[in-house]
Amino acid sequence: MTEVISAQTIIAPSLSVSEAYDSNVFFTPKSLLGPGQKPEDYITFITPQLNVAHADQFIRGSLSAGAVIGKYVNNPDLDYTGINTTGQLDLTGVAQREVSRRIARLSVTGTFQYSPTRSGFGTLPNGSGVGTTFGSTQIGPLNSGLITTRVSTHAYTLGTTGGYQLTPATTLTGTYNYSRLSFGSQSAGLNNVLFDTTGHQGTASLSTMLTPTDTVGTTAALSYYSQDQSTSGRTSTFTTVSGTAYWTRSWTQEWYSQLRSGAYVVPGSSNPGQSGTEIVPTGTVLINYRSFSEALRAAGATLGPFDESSASLVPFANLPTLVGSLAPGGIMSPGQYNASLSYTFSVYPSYAGGSGAIRVHVLGINALGGITSKLSGQVGVNYAHSDGSGSTGTYDTYGLTAGLRYLIGPVLASLTGNYLNFQSSTPTSVRSINSLSKEMVMLTLSTAFNYQSFFRMDGFGMWGTPSPGESTPAPSGAEPGSGSSGAGPRN
Repeated sequence: MTEVISAQTIIAPSLSVSEAYDSNVFFTPKSLLGPGQKPEDYITFITPQLNVAHADQFIRGSLSAGAVIGKYVNNPDLDYTGINTTGQLDLTGVAQREVSRRIARLSVTGTFQYSPTRSGFGTLPNGSGVGTTFGSTQIGPLNSGLITTRVSTHAYTLGTTGGYQLTPATTLTGTYNYSRLSFGSQSAGLNNVLFDTTGHQGTASLSTMLTPTDTVGTTAALSYYSQDQSTSGRTSTFTTVSGTAYWTRSWTQEWYSQLRSGAYVVPGSSNPGQSGTEIVPTGTVLINYRSFSEALRAAGATLGPFDESSASLVPFANLPTLVGSLAPGGIMSPGQYNASLSYTFSVYPSYAGGSGAIRVHVLGINALGGITSKLSGQVGVNYAHSDGSGSTGTYDTYGLTAGLRYLIGPVLASLTGNYLNFQSSTPTSVRSINSLSKEMVMLTLSTAFNYQSFFRMDGFGMWGTPSPGESTPAPSGAEPGSGSSGAGPRN
């Protein structure tokens, strides 16, 4: 297979092969397993993937499609083939030409994933290092700390974003997101209570640039969720309405921060224990430090094949990342690094143990840096605490990941280690979420055929290093299946 370039279209096949040790492949307390079940296993993952990017004067888009093939030594009945597909289409140029030059943004994104488990937590962004599964500042409703046992899932998302420049300093932005999460068979002979979840979310944001370094704004959001219990067929629904205000500031070339605060209103729903209207505060604090290179600035950041002034126009740069996908980036120049500290308190849908809205705190630290021209390292740690109404109970999740990535010619070698600990306090009448811990070590070899710069973050406008504002957590109350899931097979 070779890379094919025709006009402004890039086709880049990629392949990863991983060997992993996992101390708990079932995501279940070992005391609940049968006598013939072995929680520890050695797994081979093979991940073929096709990456396509296109750009012309008016349309830009990227598409990534691949499979995750898992083969188990001790539990061959767990062998599986998963599917990951993600794409984005930027139609801003067409809209500006055909409708109005004031249109600031018009884009569509979508994902589809089939996986044997939905139990990742805090997957890392900047995700070419396959195996980086826990410990992140990026959160979403399905990686905000809630852990399920091993269960097959199908997840679909589709979203659109539009922006209109009202004045030179003020922009109105609207979004709509649809999602569908459905569960299949569970492993280890378990039949826990899970909820297939369909979500609709719309937001409207107004942002104003007060100074070259300060932007303020407000966001209103309306979300509606329909949930079907997998064991009984019972259906429940709930709605959230939120309003937030935010302030972002670039203090220096290196330091960036965002403060966001507001409240959620959760009207009475059809879920037991949630008959009354709740008002829940929400907030985000983000501090980001990114090293600044005079040499890179003088070189224009060595932009990629489409040679634009913004890193957001680089091929594959804005694709939503999914666990099990091979994402661009991973190797930074020596001395270059990015570190983020983030805290978020918000409302998300619960899909295990009980349905309805849950309140979630997530605190995370994530750092990635270049050690040599071919070697980069990363570390991430996060903590989540959640509580909900009715049968949901409370839980605490701790995640840690650390890894090294070394570029050997066209091959990226990644060695990563992960630790996950989950503690729950669930009503005795419900046996759906359990306390557990697991460790995972993975060695991966990846290549993008004849596309050497695929793994270099700063080779194409700092791939994987978001511009200020892009590294913030997923919008509060975002739909199931959204958020920033980094690369690395689920097991």
